[in-house]
Amino acid sequence: MSGRSRPRRHTRAHSRLLIAASILACSATTAATTPHALRPAPEAPIPAFSRKYRTTCSTCHTAAPKLNVLGEAFRLNGYRFPENDALLRRDEPVPLGEDPWKDLWPRAIWPGELPAAVPLALRIQNDVQVSRGAAGGRSWSYRFPHEIYLLAGTTLGEGVAAFLELEWSRERGTQLVQAKLEFQDFLPILPPRALNLWVGLQNLYLFTFADRQIDRAARENFLWQQFRASDLELGGAGRGARSANEFQLRQSQPALELNGLAAAGRLFYAVGLAQGAGAQTADNNNHKDIYYKLRYKLGGLRLDGTYPPGGRPVTGGRGQLMDRSIILEHFGYAGAEPVARGSQDRHRAFGVNARTLYGPLDLGFGWMAARNENPWGPDSPGALSWSSLFGKAEVLFLPWLIGSLKLDYFTTDASAESDFTVTDADQTRVLPGLVLLVRQNVRAVVEGDLYASDAPPPQRDSRRPHSLWIRLDVAF
Repeated sequence: MSGRSRPRRHTRAHSRLLIAASILACSATTAATTPHALRPAPEAPIPAFSRKYRTTCSTCHTAAPKLNVLGEAFRLNGYRFPENDALLRRDEPVPLGEDPWKDLWPRAIWPGELPAAVPLALRIQNDVQVSRGAAGGRSWSYRFPHEIYLLAGTTLGEGVAAFLELEWSRERGTQLVQAKLEFQDFLPILPPRALNLWVGLQNLYLFTFADRQIDRAARENFLWQQFRASDLELGGAGRGARSANEFQLRQSQPALELNGLAAAGRLFYAVGLAQGAGAQTADNNNHKDIYYKLRYKLGGLRLDGTYPPGGRPVTGGRGQLMDRSIILEHFGYAGAEPVARGSQDRHRAFGVNARTLYGPLDLGFGWMAARNENPWGPDSPGALSWSSLFGKAEVLFLPWLIGSLKLDYFTTDASAESDFTVTDADQTRVLPGLVLLVRQNVRAVVEGDLYASDAPPPQRDSRRPHSLWIRLDVAF
């Protein structure tokens, strides 16, 4: 079993990559010698990782939580810097066993490790919402705090990592958002990075494009990320009702996921079984949902964190690790939720997107479509289809200043019995924003939430109120 211990390939090209990343990160801030990192959401160097590796936020982030290309490679590699994390590592772990134990396996326990420091971090998120309705008037809402996160992440020896996210808000109380283990290269007979197993409550990351925890610089989600069949009201015949299906594509779920890299580190694939169950924690129909993800990257830093021969970081005087590449993504999801009297609402969704990174510019667009076969149950048979076109443009003006613009077109098409009517949720939004890094672990965001068109239920105003969001994040 000693074959599980693979020597790291400490090539000069890999060393130059991480050294260049560190130099670029340090030039992004005059406070680079203070090792703090902002992590308003999981899956990248949270402050616990910053303390462990003694590196700045800009090593892995353009503006946290938005990952740069090296940060994405770090995430996919089980919270390790690709190939040679020893270049940045300063805190030695506490060993749980000695290396010779590997040669004695299975007559000895395979050695692991514990982090030298407790791998905990906190994030406090404060929001101000300024809204104006169609009838006039303006309101200010202070959400101090809006959410508080307890974050923990660490490696547990060769090929094992753990992540935890606990969230508190005034509206929802305390919720466990993620708690998972990652087993990297768990079949040593396969090539490195070819097959990993992630187990636990986890965000499925069906798209990394504009995901709130990986690739979103400003505040708001796209509409399709948060839509539920229960958002639409069924009316008529002297009564009203809503679907019991509260499933959202963005929600965290208990899941088993196999993933890995292929095509010389250019292709990422994943397939998984998730519990579904809407907002519940226990399985509500003894049916497991299935999903898959594909991502391919042309040009720039490969998904395994290395450059091809002759490749190197793109420098542009902005103190950041930049890239010149095109990224293509596709996902599929199929599941079922109980809705009424033992009836099941089978649902499926598919999506594609294309994104280009060119120096300080991050530009992309996507399309997704979904269908619910029976969201209303046996008393009002019918189907629901919904789809979205969405895009974004983000520009790094300065190492601490990002401009953001998102476009969001969302449409629904619902049917039911002849004596029922179904409200729709067609909306078109424009979201301009500005992201300011006050410090590397203090982020300010101003984002508009403007509706070009909206089709709300009759009891609401004819147009959804436009809003201005102001957010202040701090993580430590």
